[in-house]
Amino acid sequence: MILALACGEGSRNGDHEVRVEFWHAMGGPLGEYLEDTLITEFNETHPGIEVVPVSMGNYRALCQKILASVMADDPPVVAQAYETWTSQLIRGEALVPLDSLMELDSPDIAERWNSDFFSVFRRNNTYRGRIYSFPFNKSVQAIYYNKELMEHLGLSPPDTWESYRMVLDSLTLDGNGDGDLLDDSDRWGTAFDPGVGMFENLLLQNGGALLNSDSTRTAFNSPEGIEALQLLIDLIHEDSSARISSGYTHQNDFLEGKVGLVQGSTVSMAFLESSIERMENSGEQVFTLGIAPLPAGRERAVIIAGTNVILFRSGPEEIRAGWEFIKWFTEPEQQARWSAATGYIPATSSSLSHPAVLELFRKYPGLEDVMLQVEYAYFEPQGTFWYDGRMFLSEAVEIALYGRMSAEEALERAASLSDAELESELD
Repeated sequence: MILALACGEGSRNGDHEVRVEFWHAMGGPLGEYLEDTLITEFNETHPGIEVVPVSMGNYRALCQKILASVMADDPPVVAQAYETWTSQLIRGEALVPLDSLMELDSPDIAERWNSDFFSVFRRNNTYRGRIYSFPFNKSVQAIYYNKELMEHLGLSPPDTWESYRMVLDSLTLDGNGDGDLLDDSDRWGTAFDPGVGMFENLLLQNGGALLNSDSTRTAFNSPEGIEALQLLIDLIHEDSSARISSGYTHQNDFLEGKVGLVQGSTVSMAFLESSIERMENSGEQVFTLGIAPLPAGRERAVIIAGTNVILFRSGPEEIRAGWEFIKWFTEPEQQARWSAATGYIPATSSSLSHPAVLELFRKYPGLEDVMLQVEYAYFEPQGTFWYDGRMFLSEAVEIALYGRMSAEEALERAASLSDAELESELD
């Protein structure tokens, strides 16, 4: 699909103020901190520029709005975007390559990019040798657990697949001895949504990959992938220590003591901690929240989640102003505050030594190790084909977990469908 270029004159608010419309999908406290704190501060400290945030409510709506706006020659100046969207917009020549702006800017920005931005983010935002985006809201998965329960059972956070399976078995409790786990006195070891995220982490930890070495075919239907998916199947159907949940019900069940531990994004920490605080204020029994990195398989690995920020072709003043905002937002100071307020991984390594982040590490022992997973992190394929490919893989995981296909059959089906999409993109 070839997209039209956005080459309009842009818009102004007043005679000397450049208006930068920024489309995003942040909601709740995350959106409030972005708009009311960071963007407000940027506008106050950058006379002549007004960043106007526009929340689209969710990522699907954001994607649809972006593509429609480009087709209509009326895009925003700046927007959040997943890698697959960015690839499509690059093909349509709708974006400004950020490395072209870096070359014209102070050497400091290039130096920061090369020496302070985490390596995985530099790779993740580079498309065929050109930098088209900067990291925006990135996260990794963590294990959340009940400290008192783990200590009572003599357990530590699992650091390998073997210990993970053992810990889940120890956390599982048939309270009334009736042979099922449906009573209030029962407890599951864990619960999880049957999406693609857990499988991706296990695949990478097992030495597998989503694509082959030259990115021409999928590779998740490998022996490493089958073994990774089989582990999830076994936790549910053989060990009976895990169950499938939907949405965020596993987190609520964890808070209520129906589940021993859960996996969740680093952003989940704020929700879990605030929920525990509300429970305590209402007189309910609460526990101390523990957080730990994901266990390792043959190697340590984790998949990065979240979006980047892109700059659209528009008038020169709008491009300059949008670039100023992107640079400012990704400075170590702002990244540290963004991370401390939201749980997102800062884009820059120096942000981890900022007082706000260090205070967070003191409050939550284990969080620093969780965030440092970024040092051995991977990212999903950038190609437009992955928009559908990811859906095919997610369907495969769900089909296998519900027992409607074997791990091998489900992954082969997803690989065949994804490869067809990939081949059409490479043609």
